[in-house]
Amino acid sequence: MRNIMDAQLTSKAIFALKLFVVGGTILLLFHTRNFSIGLCLAAVSYALLDLARDYVLKLDLSGRTGTGFLLFQLLFALTISIWSESFVAQLYLLILIGEFTFYHSRLHSIVFTCFTYISILIGVMIYRELPPLEDIYILIPRVIDYFAMFGMSLFARLAFEQKNQLAIDNERLRIASVELEHKTALQERARISREIHDSVGHTLTAALSGVQTASRAIRKDNHALAAEMMERTEESIRRGLNDVRTSVHLLREGVPGTSFLPEIVKLIEETKGRAGVQIDREIDESLPELPPLVELTIYRALQEGLTNGLRHAGSTRFRFKLNARDGAIRFRLENEGPVPGSVTPGFGLNSMKERVEAVSGKLTIGATEARDGMSLNIDIPWPANNPMQEERE
Repeated sequence: MRNIMDAQLTSKAIFALKLFVVGGTILLLFHTRNFSIGLCLAAVSYALLDLARDYVLKLDLSGRTGTGFLLFQLLFALTISIWSESFVAQLYLLILIGEFTFYHSRLHSIVFTCFTYISILIGVMIYRELPPLEDIYILIPRVIDYFAMFGMSLFARLAFEQKNQLAIDNERLRIASVELEHKTALQERARISREIHDSVGHTLTAALSGVQTASRAIRKDNHALAAEMMERTEESIRRGLNDVRTSVHLLREGVPGTSFLPEIVKLIEETKGRAGVQIDREIDESLPELPPLVELTIYRALQEGLTNGLRHAGSTRFRFKLNARDGAIRFRLENEGPVPGSVTPGFGLNSMKERVEAVSGKLTIGATEARDGMSLNIDIPWPANNPMQEERE
């Protein structure tokens, strides 16, 4: 639509200039004192040539051919102006100055304007065989007319360029806004899917372990332990349901609760109680204050690591360390269980990697030093050169 409006505006401007040329030609033939058949043919030819340029040849006046045509028109218009000795003919020159200025640089337009004025002044003096100054003085103040036309055309061109640039910027902004909206939607989908996967996966894995423990207790006629495990499993499922609702409605940006380390300890204790496993922990209580995104990354990594250890390795014992050393937050989670020949990342591990990379961290998975289980290692630079710290500051 904007391009159509610009085309319509340009078409109207060209049409108006053609009316001035045709009207000026008619007025010239009645105004000049040197009317002749030759002058009439020249003036009419100029008008037809000007019309053919825009409506038949459709020349680009900013190109080489268009520029050459303008220079040819200038020589033709100078001849008619000097021949007719009428100021009306100089309307051709003023229009040419306006057109040249609109399509060319400021410096070239100034040269064109100066050349036009000097040419008409010298041409009249030569045509009149060098008359005294009082006979041509009226031409000298007309330099104002020439440069006034140059100034108006220059301002028109600048206004047109600014309008076009504004239209381009608005279009770019619209495209960027659409792309950002699409990207944001994809990121929100990915974030929600990660939240649901992490919370539901951990809850169901812990619940399954609790049910299995209760089942074994029933077979051994240990009904007290079975009842206790079923109660814990029921509580775990309720907590998981609330966690899912929270994730879906995007009501949480950080880890559950308001304090990070207590929530980490709570997650460990709840997993121990629900799954009946042993988790040795070593958490540095003097950890620096971290942004919610880093805290959430650590919390979800621990949650996913425990879930994978229970589900895939059948681990009954874990060792967890969290501290700040050598300019980084260091996360270590080890489990005891069979060591697979290779680790194929699934949705959970890929989501964990995305979270870690989002906070400029590094994630590695491998066998423990004792080769009796797997180790999940995360290093997040802190506080040196950490973009999250700069964002907080």
